[in-house]
Parts: sequence; C-alpha cells; structure tokens
Amino acid sequence: QTDVSQPAIYVTSVACWRGLLASVWQAGAEKGVEEASVLATAGLSLGEYTALHIAGAFSFEDGLELVVLRGRAMQDAAEAVPSGMVALIGADEAQAVAVCDEARESDVLVCANFNAPGQVVISGSKSACERAVTVAQAKGLKATPLAVAGAFHSPLMAPAAERLREALRSSRITAPRCPVFSNVTAQPHAPDAGLGVEDSIRARLVEQLTAPVRWSASCAN
Repeated sequence: QTDVSQPAIYVTSVACWRGLLASVWQAGAEKGVEEASVLATAGLSLGEYTALHIAGAFSFEDGLELVVLRGRAMQDAAEAVPSGMVALIGADEAQAVAVCDEARESDVLVCANFNAPGQVVISGSKSACERAVTVAQAKGLKATPLAVAGAFHSPLMAPAAERLREALRSSRITAPRCPVFSNVTAQPHAPDAGLGVEDSIRARLVEQLTAPVRWSASCAN
C-alpha cells in the first residue's frame, strides 16, 4: 500500500544520503563541505521530496509529514476507483499516447511516467488498462501491468492533489541551495508566473500527482 511504502521509501532514501555523507566525512572531508558542494538534485515521483530535502528546501521532519499525508491521500484516491498502471516497453511518447487514445473509450487513461527512451508507463481506470495491454501488444509493444495501489500521476489522483494542496499551504519551504529538477517540467524549480520559488515548488508538487513524470527529460537536462 502506498500509504505505507511512501514514508518507508522517503526515510530509507534520506538514510542512504546521510550514510553517504558520513562515509565522506570519515574519509577526511570537512563536515558540511559535501552538502554545500552538491550541484543539483532530482528524484522520480516521491523521490522529488528527498531531492528537495537534500537541497535544503525543507527539513527531514517537515518532508516526512508531507510524505505521510501524500501517501494516505493517494491510497484513499486509489481505493475510490478501480485503477492501475501498465508499463510499455519499446514505446516512445507518440506511441504511448496512441495506445491511450485507442484504449481509453469513456474511461481515464493517460501517460504517467516517461522513465527512459523506450519505457513509458500509462495510468488509468482498471478496464482501460486491461484494454491497453491488448492494444499495445497489437502494435508490437510489450505491455506489463504493474503491482501498484492505483493510477498514480493521472486525473484519478485529483482528490489526493487537493488534500496535498491544503497541507502545502502551511508547510515550511525555503529556496533550495542548489537546482532541484521538477518532475512536471523537467527543469529546475524556479519562480514562475508571479510566484516565488517557494510557492512554485508547492504548485509543482500538487501538479505532480496528476501530471506525467518527465524523468527521461530531467536526466537528459
């Protein structure tokens, strides 16, 4: 369940980072030097919270509170509607969009994760995901249903996004000390449309729940 796995992954990720720093300090580096010398951070989906924490945008504790709420909200949204995700192997963005358009019918089905060249995950209603497997195979693509709680990064996560928006309004976020790549834009978080970088981060984290993760483009940038 994503309400359990998200806090566990966040804590483990931060522990790995702290362990890396400790090993560097033991090797003789001055404490704090490595944190200050990070050039940029990025993380896929939930990993963006670890990336923001490492860059100093929020404390470990504040990040954990957001992640716990995010996981519970996404689990509730997943349980509200039968849904899922399907990985398409060998598909580019245009092919993945074509699969969604053909299999969607009156349901929800969208591209959710652009993970790497030739690997796109689509997300939506359970029935649409089942049709997508057949459609993808007919197009010569490998389609693998994923063992996930629900249709992440799709419009079905809109209720979770609204709950996260409310929590983020009162969250303590500061400007990161290095660039942090946004999953939504594949570009570093920055002031946007009259918003300071702190409010822009809040807005992008809300959008992230219903928008596709552009991880491949982030890595390329």
